[in-house]
Amino acid sequence: MFITKMLASIGLLSIAASAPMAATKSKLTEVQKMLLRVAANLLDEAVVSYVYGGYQVGDSDDCAQCNRCLEAKSPEPKKRLGACPVCQKCSLDCSHFTELVFRRAGLQYPYLATQSMVTLDAVTLQRKYELLDLGTQLDRSSTGDLLVYDGHVVILERRREPQPGQAIFRGDIVHATGGKDIRNPGEGIQRERFIDLAHFRGPIRRILRHARLDANFQKPR
Repeated sequence: MFITKMLASIGLLSIAASAPMAATKSKLTEVQKMLLRVAANLLDEAVVSYVYGGYQVGDSDDCAQCNRCLEAKSPEPKKRLGACPVCQKCSLDCSHFTELVFRRAGLQYPYLATQSMVTLDAVTLQRKYELLDLGTQLDRSSTGDLLVYDGHVVILERRREPQPGQAIFRGDIVHATGGKDIRNPGEGIQRERFIDLAHFRGPIRRILRHARLDANFQKPR
């Protein structure tokens, strides 16, 4: 699995440098472009650790204190907040990361835990959170959609069309993760490329799209 923590400028330049990706980017809405910029900036600026229950990015001192504590104690991801309370000032988990990206991009997005993303009915998701339920149909997915798995959520940066004769949708995502490939504190936000979108963290459970990313959406009365 190819994981990289790229500078925002490099990430955006790489989009422009690839002809197929450039064509894709030209069709993106301004809201989608803003989501990409916010995610790229966090990849560049936030030396933040994945901590289950972490919900904010503090200043550099806050993040450094959290990272030093985690390095010294090496607790498991779900025990990090208890072992290092200082991480309350600077740490993220996957669902809080998505909330942060959407909020900084100017989208209304009340915090929603991953379990609720899977279990809430489609009407509630629309009325309360302005999230559209696309089921698990990856051919309908687009930049900025949330891909939800059991206990994890990621933001889709780009969906790649299947190769001729294949049915596997691969793509690029950005997320907060404490996965096995993350070796050191401060590497909690990652971009991963060419992943199997349908089976990234087990089978995909739901694809959710914010209403402002769908031109045809009308909020139910």
